[in-house]
Amino acid sequence: HHTVALSIKLYIDHKHHPRSIIQHGPMYHNGVYHMFYQYNPLGAVWGTGNLSWGHSVSRDLVNWDALDTALDPTAPFDYNGCWSGSATILPGGIPALLYTGRIQGDKEVQVQNVAFPKNPADPLLREWVKPAYNPVIPLPADVPGDNFRDPTTAWVGRDGLWRIAVAAKVGGPNGIASTLIYRSKDFRHWKRNALPLYTSRAAGMVECPDLFPVAEPGVEEGRLGYASGPASGAVRHVLKLSVMNTTQDYYAVGRYDDVADTFVPEVDVERNADDCRTWRRFDYGHVYASKSFFDSSKNRRVLWAWANESDSQDNDIARGWSGVQVHPPVNFQSTNRSSSLYLLAMMCMCRRFRGRCGWTKTVSR
Repeated sequence: HHTVALSIKLYIDHKHHPRSIIQHGPMYHNGVYHMFYQYNPLGAVWGTGNLSWGHSVSRDLVNWDALDTALDPTAPFDYNGCWSGSATILPGGIPALLYTGRIQGDKEVQVQNVAFPKNPADPLLREWVKPAYNPVIPLPADVPGDNFRDPTTAWVGRDGLWRIAVAAKVGGPNGIASTLIYRSKDFRHWKRNALPLYTSRAAGMVECPDLFPVAEPGVEEGRLGYASGPASGAVRHVLKLSVMNTTQDYYAVGRYDDVADTFVPEVDVERNADDCRTWRRFDYGHVYASKSFFDSSKNRRVLWAWANESDSQDNDIARGWSGVQVHPPVNFQSTNRSSSLYLLAMMCMCRRFRGRCGWTKTVSR
């Protein structure tokens, strides 16, 4: 059969130029799309101690308004920066932000924290509160301080427990790239699962994990459950990992065991399933730290990615901003199955932007 790959880049005219734009916690809530991102209020590039969470909102994923920062490094558990994380909609429709903080006193120690909206009735969710009981997940004893980060959107297993995945390097500086699973019944007290979701000895350190379902033909994702869905015959899962030493995003389609909380890739026989750097890639350009969310308004999954461009840091500093957000092509293929192509329908609107949106199509057999 033919495989069709579309490469689409949408450059949006923002009313602001974010100073660093690795995005976190994209979500759709009460008719509003929210984008959070790494933001340095003092400069064009990030560094330890100066990272906040920027916050922008939209009703169509094209036109965005910048709000005040959602999170700032003001507490002992995030004194050296509010780093990557995710958003989860809790029962009752209350959003929660899980994020990595670098603690006061030792800027290399990373912990996982939670924040909630100060006023859940505010449609723009402009203010956020960080409970004093943070961190909710301290640094594990077998993980170096600067290799424990990027909590995912949470999902609920069939046992009723919340689950999140966190990137780590287990076993010291030369340890194993691991995606750890934590479980909780109350979103406050988390316990590490005995087995990791996935490990890759060859990859070094992985970042920004993302686990989500892809349906077999004829099954809509919205019927599978919120974040991961049940481990049934009608479901495959995608695990996406960002690899530091290549600065590229890789993904595999496979089986997620929601009892053991492990992921087994379905890969071609010539590929090495234990080395995630041999997996498929979303894009072959400057795309990294991608993050998806489920858009319940249209029953679709939306994938964002950070494009750090190919400019120099000096030029970033000179113009006062760095990085753009793009929607890379999403072509999830499962072994011996037809490919599924998920694209944003609104991309067709780009044509009115006087060439600021371009697309190319390649066809392979």
